[in-house]
Amino acid sequence: MKNIKFIVIIALIITSIESCREKRTSLDDKKNVVNTIEGNKKDTIYMLTKPNVNSEGAFIFNSGKDILINWTEWYKDSKQNVLKFAFFDENSQKFSKPIVVTPSKGLQIHAESMAKVGVTSKGILYAVFRVKSKSRKNMFGGSVYYTISSDRGLTWSPNVKLVADKNSDSQSFFDIALLPDGELGITWLDNRKPIHKDRKGKTLYFAKTNSDRGFYEESPIAGSTCECCRTEIYVDQQKKIHIAYRNIIEREEDFTNPSFTLSNVEIRDMYYVSSQDNGTSFSEPIPISKDNWQINGCPHTGPSLAKTNSNLAAVWFTGANNSPGIFFSNYVNEQFTDRKFLSKEGLHPQMIANKGRYYIVYEEYYELEDKGYTKIMLETIESTIENKISTEISSPKTNNNCVVISSINQSTILTAWVNVNTRNPKILYKLINIKNKKRN
Repeated sequence: MKNIKFIVIIALIITSIESCREKRTSLDDKKNVVNTIEGNKKDTIYMLTKPNVNSEGAFIFNSGKDILINWTEWYKDSKQNVLKFAFFDENSQKFSKPIVVTPSKGLQIHAESMAKVGVTSKGILYAVFRVKSKSRKNMFGGSVYYTISSDRGLTWSPNVKLVADKNSDSQSFFDIALLPDGELGITWLDNRKPIHKDRKGKTLYFAKTNSDRGFYEESPIAGSTCECCRTEIYVDQQKKIHIAYRNIIEREEDFTNPSFTLSNVEIRDMYYVSSQDNGTSFSEPIPISKDNWQINGCPHTGPSLAKTNSNLAAVWFTGANNSPGIFFSNYVNEQFTDRKFLSKEGLHPQMIANKGRYYIVYEEYYELEDKGYTKIMLETIESTIENKISTEISSPKTNNNCVVISSINQSTILTAWVNVNTRNPKILYKLINIKNKKRN
């Protein structure tokens, strides 16, 4: 039975969002209300996107001034795929009318490497997305582009390639964040190998914006990274930049592990780097956890970072030792503590911190009455992970995945995810009151 569950989990990772489109549910399309629990507005699930249009790849960005959510509408003709986003009004607790990023037409759809819209402290919008390669010789390749708007999305600049170097055939699995100086920072995986020329994998790069003139000052910060796992860039209140990624570990690396002598299978575990000078320089990579996940292939699931007032933490998925699951670790005295188990069936975790608590969301497979479902879970960790509060935030007996999370303020968090319970995937979202959250 354990082997069967492990196979199911790996299948879910590889096929991501396309493997669980089963049963229909009734939706109140006019009001965009999917489900309300006990009549509490804060427990209402809303539908963000049109019910008859395929919508996936949700991402939330909070600059402190603006909160926005973006997603991709996709069609049978991929040339029609387009990126959309909406601003969140904290007073009305509603999203604005969706804005179309017109230059994004034809972008690639990917649940783990979704398109992203961010905004600088000066209000300049950047939409970042990937366009798949048309070359048969580079079937999995593609280029990351961005477009800029200085008028809240009314008009956009022509597309610009993130990387001008012709030696870069492919960029992917990028993330963005607001930097201490108010500009945007971006991380991505690149096929160029300036650091580890003779090793497998890709190179982790970093760059930042220069007002409305685009991304500049790109620099490689880690080599031999896993090719297809989402990177994470996170900036704390002390203006320190934290980056996490999945690494391909080799024998010559500073990584004591006796299993290297027993197997030729690659090991892919999470690593971490940081910067205290706004991205000018970065620390040497260190392991987040020595999981020893031996896998010849990319699992398509990246890490997430968050920091309370004093403690940085990481959350991630691993399938090591035939015991797959989501794990959690704190960063103490310049290293990560021993990992703590969080979920056996969970995938694609995302995490934030708010008022001394960690809030972690992920999708979790379960079976009921001989049928399989995937629910969205929220874990609240205040003191220790052993005392966590677990809450299912999606509707029962539905299929959901790729959840994202952000703080609205100190009393409210916003979660959004992809619901695949009908023929057309759609983005659902939920506002959760955390001010007086107590243990059940």
